Amino acid sequence: MKPLIDLFVDLPTWPMIRSLGIASYLMLGIGICLGILYSWPNQLPKRKLFRYKLHTFFTVGGTAVGMLHGVITVIDTYMPFDWSEVLVPFTAKHEPLLNGLGTLTVYGLLILIFTSDIRNKLKKKLWYAIHLFSYPIFAMAFVHGYFIGTDTSNEAIRWTYFATLIAVLGLTVARGIVRSAPDKKRLASRGTSSSAR
Repeated sequence: MKPLIDLFVDLPTWPMIRSLGIASYLMLGIGICLGILYSWPNQLPKRKLFRYKLHTFFTVGGTAVGMLHGVITVIDTYMPFDWSEVLVPFTAKHEPLLNGLGTLTVYGLLILIFTSDIRNKLKKKLWYAIHLFSYPIFAMAFVHGYFIGTDTSNEAIRWTYFATLIAVLGLTVARGIVRSAPDKKRLASRGTSSSAR
């Protein structure tokens, strides 16, 4: 029977790191898209609750998978990382900037998850301001995964990254347009009532 350490050494860690990284990015992309859809106006309560649960699942799940992605680099035999390189941003010997963005992404996600858990104890404006950081955090995840990932040489993987980015940007713009429509109607109605006087 092999010692436990040999079982870890024999794991296909490099493919695991790559697969977990892509899976984490996709889950986070789906999570942020669901978060945008959750804040869409005029939704049925059941649909909104369902979207919130899915948003939470993909965000928390993507964070957990991303953390596993980083931890496995410590036992990887192809390009091993020290714990300090994984935990302290921009200290990695290999691609310190891109790996540092990956570390900051995880820390940012943990802050978002924690502040969402204590949302009722925070002022709404404070929570909202913190939650807006999900956009730069997602951008860091994109830069980290796209530019450091060896699988982006594959056209399908490359377009998957871009498709997720376009989906997030597109939904953000669409939500802004939908939310601004009621405000324009209210302003128009006020103008009409004022002129009637």
